Amino acid sequence: MSELPPYDVPFAGEESDGPATWGQQAFWDGLLRYDCTGWNRNVATVVRLPEGSSLNDTLNLLGRITDRHEGLRTEVYQGADGLRQRVHAQGTLSVGEISGAHPADTAREAARLRALPLGTDGVPPFAASVAVEDGRPRALVLAFSHLVVDASSVRVILDGLARPSWEPAAQPREQALREAGELRRTGLRAAGTWVREAGDTVFPFAAAHASPAEGRVVQQVLTSAPAAERLLQISAALGADASAVLLTVAAVGLAVPLGLSRLPLQVVTSNRHRTGTRNYVGVLAQFGPLTVGLDPDASFTDVLARTGRRAMSAYNSALWSPAGLQEALAAAGRSLDDVLGATLTFNDIRAATFPPVLDHPAEPDPGRDHCVHDLPRWPYQGGRCAIAVVGGKDVLQFALRADTRYVAPRLAAALLPGIDAVLRRVHEKGGSVRIGELGEAA
Repeated sequence: MSELPPYDVPFAGEESDGPATWGQQAFWDGLLRYDCTGWNRNVATVVRLPEGSSLNDTLNLLGRITDRHEGLRTEVYQGADGLRQRVHAQGTLSVGEISGAHPADTAREAARLRALPLGTDGVPPFAASVAVEDGRPRALVLAFSHLVVDASSVRVILDGLARPSWEPAAQPREQALREAGELRRTGLRAAGTWVREAGDTVFPFAAAHASPAEGRVVQQVLTSAPAAERLLQISAALGADASAVLLTVAAVGLAVPLGLSRLPLQVVTSNRHRTGTRNYVGVLAQFGPLTVGLDPDASFTDVLARTGRRAMSAYNSALWSPAGLQEALAAAGRSLDDVLGATLTFNDIRAATFPPVLDHPAEPDPGRDHCVHDLPRWPYQGGRCAIAVVGGKDVLQFALRADTRYVAPRLAAALLPGIDAVLRRVHEKGGSVRIGELGEAA
C-alpha cells in the first residue's frame, strides 16, 4: 500500500457559532474526567463501494454529505463562556488516496485516520481516504471525531452514502437551541432521576487507590461464537430482549466479585428514540442511570424483568446538561466526580443496530469456546470501568476498559471471563436459576 497525494474536495454551507450541545459537552467532559490512554478520539469505518463507482462521483458524494451535515464541518472549542461549536461555511476536505483495497490495506489506513487530531484547533472533524485498485475506487475509509458524531450518527452517514438524500437534515446548532428551550425541562427531569438513583449509593469506582507502577489501563476483548448462540437461545426461551439479557448478565458478573446486592450502572443510550433525530449527525448518545437489585434468592428471570422495566427510565434520563447535572447533584450533597463514570458503563453496539467501528478482529481462536485478547485501542464510551458488547448472531464480543487506579487489577482481569461464565450458566440452567447460584459461576 502506498499513500498518494490528496484530493481537495470543496464544501459550502451556512456559517454559525454558538453553544455546544449537551452531547458534545458530555464527551468533552469525559476527555477531562477519564484517563485517555489508548482511547480513540475518532471513530473510523470502511465502506465498500459498488462496482462501477467512479472516483469523481465518489469525491462529489463526500462533498455533498459534508455540505448537508453541518457536524462534519464543525469545530468544538472552549470559549470564554463555555464550550462552543463553530460551523465553517466553506473550505476543502482533503481526501487521501491509497493504492490497494485489501482489508489489510484499509485497516491500516483506518488506524492512521483514527489517530489524527480531528475536530479541534482548526482541524476539520472528518477525514477520508479512497482505496483504489486497478484504477477504480473500491472502498472509502472514513474517520470522524467523537466530538461531532456518535455510533448512530455514523449509521446515518453510511445510509446517506448508500442512498443519497438531499432533504434538509437536523443540525447540531439547532439541537443546542432546542436544549436551551423546549428540551430544558427534559434535561432537568433527567438530572432529577440521576439524583434519585444516586441517593446514598456508594459507587464502586468513586475513590482512587494506590496507582500501579505500570499498565494503569486494562483494555481487553472476549470473543466467542458459542456465546452468540447462547444469547439467541436465552432470549428466545425467556421471551426477552437480548439487550436486557446482556445488561443483567453484566450486572451479575460485576456485582458478585464486589459483594454487592444493589449495583448502580450507567447505560449508554443513543437518544434516537427522540423526535427530530432521524437524519441528525451529531453527538446524541449519553449515559442514563440504572440501579439493578440482585437478591441472591431471586431468579434470573425476575431480575431480568425488573431490569428491563427500569431500563426504560435510564433510556429516558440520558439527555442532560453536564452543568445542570452537576448543579442538581451538588444540591443533593453529591458531585459529578463520585457519580459520573464511577461504576460500570454499559454499551450495546451489536451489528444489528450500529455499523462496525472496531479495530480488533471479530474472530474467535480456532477450537476454543472463547478467547481473551488485549485491545490496543478503545473505540467506545468513557468511564472508569466500561463494557461494550459488539458482534451479531455469529460472534459475540465483550470489550472491557478498566482504569486500575479505581478498579482492582484482579477484578479487571476476572470480569470478562466472569460475565461469559454467567451467560453460560443461565443457558445451562434456564431462567429459574438463582442469582446466588450464578454468583458461584462468576
